[in-house]
Amino acid sequence: MAEYNLGLCQKLAETAEIVAMDGLTDFDAVQTVIYLSLLASEIALKALLEKAGQPVGQIRTRSHNLKALLEDLGRCQIRVEIAPGQDRWVPATRLRAVTVDPNYGNATVGTLLEAEDAGASRYPNQVRYGESFRHYPPQVIVKMASEIVKWAKQYWDEIRLP
Repeated sequence: MAEYNLGLCQKLAETAEIVAMDGLTDFDAVQTVIYLSLLASEIALKALLEKAGQPVGQIRTRSHNLKALLEDLGRCQIRVEIAPGQDRWVPATRLRAVTVDPNYGNATVGTLLEAEDAGASRYPNQVRYGESFRHYPPQVIVKMASEIVKWAKQYWDEIRLP
């Protein structure tokens, strides 16, 4: 039985989308969307690492460190079709370059997951506690979570540790 559930990630991301569609005019809504989106992203990264074969104990040592989880995922490989009938294993670092929102400069999964390096509040504690925090716009973060879940589902059966 898997420790990390990709279905949970999807439901968390969908819930964040519902809250965002309801309106982002108050702090509670923004906090909810950012937190649920980052949580969905964290669990999706952990689920991918587990699926690739990384030991759960090793995944747990990363705790909530999104940047470290993304780095670990970068050491995995995914199988992609390079031509009809021809597959190749390539680095899973491709997730970093997925564009989340073309309306924002450099709004890629990698940039957004490394938000703390750019001054964003530390996830999860500085996001879920208190009356203020700094982060990228919630509309972008919720899209990021959806893109990560979509990517995870696409490569779910095509990921491995080399």
